[in-house]
Amino acid sequence: MGIWTNYFRNKFQDWRLRGQTFARPATVYFGILTTTKGPRANSTVYALNDTISVLANDGALHLYKATTAGTSAAAQSTLYPGAKNEIITDGSAVFTEQESALRAGTAAVEPSGGSYARVALTASMANVSGTQSAGSTAASSGTAVASTISNNVAITFPAPTADWKYAWALAIYDASTAGNMEEWLPMTTPKTINNGDAAPAVAIGVYQSSIDA
Repeated sequence: MGIWTNYFRNKFQDWRLRGQTFARPATVYFGILTTTKGPRANSTVYALNDTISVLANDGALHLYKATTAGTSAAAQSTLYPGAKNEIITDGSAVFTEQESALRAGTAAVEPSGGSYARVALTASMANVSGTQSAGSTAASSGTAVASTISNNVAITFPAPTADWKYAWALAIYDASTAGNMEEWLPMTTPKTINNGDAAPAVAIGVYQSSIDA
């Protein structure tokens, strides 16, 4: 499920109960987030500020940054509980979980060059489901605690003409370049995207966003 950034949470709360306007853009833009060093690997040398993805013990994919250079342990084992901002000593390297930095918009890195571009999605009931069921196009009427919406159309990126590195999450922005990140969604199956690969795509129903309060 997606995680809202500080920017979007603040805008939503000010609109909801503080009388502030929040004009939703007619179009949102999906991006891909990458790491510099792929997934965590055993017995591997990491430099300061290298980033990795880790499938932590909570069952979720997290972004970590090397805050002390060193060599990772021979096995991941139970090193990574998956707590927000946790500091993990992994062999002689030290990694810090990056949720706060992602919420602040300072840890999100997209591919550069190689025909990479964010993908536009017009905000509409046709393109995004209601909370009642995947694929629905009527106004939301769901009653589940987790009010989940999902994409009714595929989200297809350009075919890469250079290596895009290791993709670990999707993100939603309010502009085609720069702008504000509103949400990120760790991938179920992260992967390295290389020059010549088929155009990466998010199949119908794969993007899911929930409000669980």
